[in-house]
Amino acid sequence: MESNQDDLVSVIIPFYNEKFYFEECIQSVLSQSYKNLEIIIVNDGSDAEFKTILTNLKNINKDKIFLYHKENGGVASARNLGIQKAKGKFISFIDADDVWLPNKIEHQINIIKQKNLNFIHGSYYVLDKNLKLKGKFIPSSINYKDLLKSCDIGLSTVTLSANVIRENLFPNISTKEDYVCWLNIAKKINFLYADKEVVTVYRKRDDSLSAKFLIKFLNAFKVYNIYENFGVIKSLFYTFRLSIYYLFKENIIRNKNLYPINFNYLSDLKKLSFEKSFMLVALNMASLSYMSLLYENYKNIIFWLDGVCAKFIIKNFTKTAGRKVIEKISIPEKIENVYLCGKKSEKQQKYIEKKINRKIGFIELPFFDNFQETSMYKLKFNNNSLIFLNIATPKQEIIAKNILKFNSSKKIFIFCLGGGIAMAAGEEKIVPENIERLNLEWLWRLKTDTFFRLKRLIRTGLVFVFKKLFNYFNKINFRELI
Repeated sequence: MESNQDDLVSVIIPFYNEKFYFEECIQSVLSQSYKNLEIIIVNDGSDAEFKTILTNLKNINKDKIFLYHKENGGVASARNLGIQKAKGKFISFIDADDVWLPNKIEHQINIIKQKNLNFIHGSYYVLDKNLKLKGKFIPSSINYKDLLKSCDIGLSTVTLSANVIRENLFPNISTKEDYVCWLNIAKKINFLYADKEVVTVYRKRDDSLSAKFLIKFLNAFKVYNIYENFGVIKSLFYTFRLSIYYLFKENIIRNKNLYPINFNYLSDLKKLSFEKSFMLVALNMASLSYMSLLYENYKNIIFWLDGVCAKFIIKNFTKTAGRKVIEKISIPEKIENVYLCGKKSEKQQKYIEKKINRKIGFIELPFFDNFQETSMYKLKFNNNSLIFLNIATPKQEIIAKNILKFNSSKKIFIFCLGGGIAMAAGEEKIVPENIERLNLEWLWRLKTDTFFRLKRLIRTGLVFVFKKLFNYFNKINFRELI
């Protein structure tokens, strides 16, 4: 549906020393399909280095970003300053470590206009600090009475009328400030409309204020006792009830809403289509063990059948070794740029150039100590680019996710081939046919880098066995692309 983008939407982002995730956050706002936006960043007394970063960002986006600095006073005062400065008819909030999907604003403004709403909130994914998708929350439209039981409104999913929020500013409280705000609004609006489409990725972090249970409990008590003027006994009852509803909600987020997840796989790689962006990943013990890292991008992922463990998941299992993938694909002429990314290797580069009959570029990736460090690495590519990754699972999949995320408006095709390219290029000995037929190539590879590979094998093997024993894979559907 084509949307009317006449109304200005003000996006308010409070910022305080956000080192890891802000670039992804601001990029997700700048990349919105709804273009009539002003982005108001309120720097809440961050360190000097961040003031410089924010100023440079503002200078690059002078017509879009408006930056305000203030002494540290908390997220509520930062949002309130943003509301005061906002010129939009509607206001959307996003925290500096959360992410919007590209159609978030356009989708919500369409619904607001269709249904004549003053307030909308939406569904969201929950991501942990290690990039694992922990769950999905799907809210219901809610009134004041229901909201008293459980705060089911994700702040970074909210878009509302500027007039409404100006009359109901955030109170100065370290957490639950948004809860008080929504309660005040719910007293004046019959219901707060909830949309079922996921529009936001919420990052749940152990170091955040909202993660500290005691602070949450005390502030919940303040919500009822001070801001709702309930007595002490009634406030304690409502606080305990809110905690119980929170536990129920966490169970729903983690174990119900997220599943089933539908992944696609190809038995015949010659049928691989280059019509929309994808990441091609081996379905083997490693990817099955780290499956939760792939949930966020499940629509963009195509598996090919590789390891013996896939036999337990796919009935019509037909193995294709990683070293044979390049031989089985046909790359269209419309692909303008091809790159090898990862470990420097002239042999691998020449091998790929020979197989696809065109020159390719090379981008060397640094060594990443952990998943979080890997997730911070960002690469930009031109449209119609094909990328071969030659680093180990699951870091190559995390890099692939980042590439798709930060090139969301472009067609990007990523092959996560790991050590398969090294073997195909002759840097590693090719697995003998009899070993491959028995699906024992993992044992063959232990001949080199034995300690590293054995450690990884034990870890992923134990995770896979655990997930298989507890029927984890029953929650996931693997559908063949025909």
